[in-house]
Amino acid sequence: MAEGQNPAAQTWFLVNRSKVQGAAFFDDACFDYYQLRLLNCLKVYQVQLHAYVLQPSAAWLLLTPGMPRAMFSMLDFVNGCYSEYFNQRFERNSAVFPSRPFLAIVDNAKLLLDCQKMIECWPLASGATDHPGLYRWSSYSANAFGGRPRFLTRHRFFEQFIHTTENPMERYRDFVATPFGADRLAELERRLLPSAGAG
Repeated sequence: MAEGQNPAAQTWFLVNRSKVQGAAFFDDACFDYYQLRLLNCLKVYQVQLHAYVLQPSAAWLLLTPGMPRAMFSMLDFVNGCYSEYFNQRFERNSAVFPSRPFLAIVDNAKLLLDCQKMIECWPLASGATDHPGLYRWSSYSANAFGGRPRFLTRHRFFEQFIHTTENPMERYRDFVATPFGADRLAELERRLLPSAGAG
């Protein structure tokens, strides 16, 4: 892939991991600032966001850019804004995130659903909360309870999955609540996560 390019209309799992010592997001204000910038940029840059979670040291995103360079252009802007905020607030002088994130292409329905599940399970799996719906910086509540916020776009594979039952949201909540098998989880981590681990 050429520098700064991303094929349009393909879906990507993206890990934007902090490169500063310590956490990228120290408190609620940090999480809120980054989340607000990210969500408000989607329409401008023509990027569809399907699922996300903000961790203390990383952002995991599942998205589909509508134009070449759109995904990287959006990230450059969001990360730049956040670095400026972070440096001013904490008297630092560094880019919080690397110039290019870790990327993996998502090219089939099973992988898409597992990526979305992995993202939205993180707050529970990590011990950040007792229920993923209580975590403020995640797409889980919108996807699991039928909310249609203006920033989130349901992927066609997700739409197909939930509309095969009379209780689509319940089916998705059950899907997320069912733990991955050990082999599948290990396979996903090898394929999707940087070598530093899950953050």
